[in-house]
This record gives sequence, structure tokens and C-alpha cells, in this order.
Amino acid sequence: MRAAFRFTQTVVILVLGLCVGSAQAQSPIAPGDVLASLGDTPQNQARPATLVTDPAAADAELPGAIYKEAMHPLDMVRQSLENWSDSELAALSTGIHIAHEACDKMKPEDYSNDDLYDLAHLCAFGQDWNPATAAALRYLAGRAPEHRAQAFAICVGAYVHLNAIDLALTTTRQMLQTEPYDAEVAYTVRYMKDYLETAGKPGALKLAEDEHDRIIDALSKGTPLKAKYGDAVVNTGLLYEMAMEAAFFERYAGNDLQAAAYLSDVERALPPHAVLTGEDRQEIDSARTQYHLLGTELAQIPVVRSYKTATTKTPTNSSIGTSFGAATALVVFPDWCVQCRKMMPTMSQFAEANADTPIYVYGLIFKENAEDTAPNTQKEFLGTDVLEVSAETAHSFGTADYPLGIVVDHAGVIRFVGALPGDAFNGDGYMEKVITRMVGVQARNLPGAPRGN
Repeated sequence: MRAAFRFTQTVVILVLGLCVGSAQAQSPIAPGDVLASLGDTPQNQARPATLVTDPAAADAELPGAIYKEAMHPLDMVRQSLENWSDSELAALSTGIHIAHEACDKMKPEDYSNDDLYDLAHLCAFGQDWNPATAAALRYLAGRAPEHRAQAFAICVGAYVHLNAIDLALTTTRQMLQTEPYDAEVAYTVRYMKDYLETAGKPGALKLAEDEHDRIIDALSKGTPLKAKYGDAVVNTGLLYEMAMEAAFFERYAGNDLQAAAYLSDVERALPPHAVLTGEDRQEIDSARTQYHLLGTELAQIPVVRSYKTATTKTPTNSSIGTSFGAATALVVFPDWCVQCRKMMPTMSQFAEANADTPIYVYGLIFKENAEDTAPNTQKEFLGTDVLEVSAETAHSFGTADYPLGIVVDHAGVIRFVGALPGDAFNGDGYMEKVITRMVGVQARNLPGAPRGN
């Protein structure tokens, strides 16, 4: 399962807010009966594509599939604000400032219908969460249908930013119960599940259970899930992956029988006649591979090169897979993944802090093609626990989004597979939570490191 972060345009603004931060401390507005607060993320838009239903034809490398594959590294790099240039960040900051000042001068009661929704949208972009929530709630109270899902999303994200997590979760559930299950609703529920999971807060499993029947019904149609209003789309492969989250969460909770039942529901729901693109098949195969790795023993991982010291020479038969300490964590990523590379020093510090336990942590870097996209790799990773592996080895873990984390217990049994946030090793970050929950070993936090969300 990926803690993937692909959302609609409404979700993007709020996700950016988590990175940029609010202009000032704010307290949540009590929403009464209608609750919701999320943000804005670029929409996955529907566009004409050549579709294939025959698996053999899917391997024919259609132009659209090759284009998406070629664009994937660029898309991944663009997703992280850490990779934005100073000029891009300055432009973003300017836009937020303009939106915030404008929002402060406007009152929701002066607007209605589309203008009222646009005000909520404007205030969310300006990181002015209480006015954004007030405008969104007022829009919802008006019962206009066109932007209801987006208004719920703005509320959900705003409550998250205000640390009113109970309100955010209640609002998400209300949205799920009252609105048609479309792409906007699916993305908002996904945002909330992933936030709860990576923040180590309860509720992700129950929310996935609440969503299960509706997402299974959507998957059974065998076509992409579209927004009732607007152009947001969840492609069939991503919809399959999102439906699989309930099975992953149940497995992580130790409920293997319920996990198997949810897996069976997902597999039965995907119809044989489903129209799948090459990208769909990759996402489906990735989710299946990662799920079926859980509970299996980690195979020995051949190592091409170690960067621990300048003189390290890796023997031809060197591998990972003989001693796992109390737990071992792996971070798999391609050489072009800038945000992954930036994690490596902190990852190595995390390993050093837990050396007495011991918890072993390795970064596994691989080249997706023969061309060296990062010629300074040895200098950059000198002194870190980064190992080079083959692309074939990396892809055996169902890699699709990066960085991919894998946690195994003392016996080498895989207990967790999933995408990691950029601050996974910081403070009480996601990796510490995963190791404690899945392996039962208390990992040590890094002294003075920033705390995760």
C-alpha cells in the first residue's frame, strides 16, 4: 500500500499548507452539524487515452504509457516542496499572502452560491482556516450541489491544519454518508486515512471499514471513478489500490482473517471486462505484490555497492538477509528521487541512535536505466547506510511511489510495506511509529530533530 498523495485541486492547497504553515495560530470554528476541512491538490483530469483489455496488448508499450513512464520521475520530484526552486517558493508565498489579505477583508455572509465557495477556496489557499471553514460551512448549508464535495474537503483540511482532528474525522464520515461516492469524496477520504496513518493517530482502520462497501461498488463498475461535478478522476488502478487500504490496515492490526476477506472483496469487485491502461495494471500489480509480501521472509538482497566508507569494496556475493537485529528497515528509491536522497543522512542518524537495540536501517538506491543520473552519489552518501541494488531487486518489492519503506522483524519476516513521508525518520516520525506498532520494539527518537505531523 502506498501512503500515496494524489488528490484533487481542493486537496492541494491544504497539503501545501501542511508544508508552508499557517500565517498565525488559529482555533477551529465549531461547525455544528456540518463538519469538514481539507485543502487543495491538483486534479487528476480525464483525458482521451488508448485503452487495452488484453494483458498481452498491455505489454505493447503504447505511446501514452511510455509518456507517463517518462514523466513519472518529474512528477514525483514536483510533488515535494523541498524540490521547488527559491523563485517557485517565493511565488507561492506571494500568492498565499495575497489570498490571506483578501480573505481577511471579506465576510461569508456577503456572498452566496459559487462566490461563497470561491471565498472558501481563496481563504484555504491563504491558509486562513477559520474563514475558509466558515465560508465552506455556509455554502454547505445552502444545499447547492455543484461544490458540496469540495466544500467538505476544504473543511476537512482546515480542521487538520487547526489540529482539530476529531472534527476532521467526523466531517469526513459525514461526507462519506451524505454525498454521492465520486472522485472528490474518494480523494478526501484517502487524504484523511493517510493523515491518520502517518501521524500515528487512531481512526484510519475504522474509516477504511466505513468506506469499504462504497469503494467496492465503485470498483465493480470497471471504469475510472469520476467526480459528479468537475473533472476530478480516480483511474481504475488507483481505485483498486485505494480499496486495498482496508486489507492493509487490517493486516497491520493483526486481523488476518478480516484482511483476507477484504482482499477477496477487492479481487471479486474488479471485473474481468475492466478497461485498464498500462498505468492501471502497474498500480494493481504493485498493490498486489506489496500485500502478498506481508508475512513472508525477506529474501537475501544482493548488494552492488556500499557507500559506508570511501574504501568500502562490496564483495560480489554481498547481501542483506542474514541478521535483522530486533528489527530492520529498508528505504527503496531510484537515484533520481531528490527527496529520497535528502532523507539518507537523517536515516543514518536514526540507525546510529538505535544501534544498541539494535535496529538496522538501510537505504537501497537503484538506477532505473543505465545512464547515471546522479554522478556525485558516492560523495553524497559517504558515511551513510546506503547500498546500491539492482533495479530488478528494487522492483521485486512492487515499487511505484517513493520512497518505499519495508520493515522486517527479528526473524526477517516482512511486517510493513508502504510509501514513506519525507520526515519519516525525524523526531517521532512515521518510521518510529511503524517499528513500535508492527515489531513491538521501541525505537529511539533523534534528539532535537523536528517532530513529524
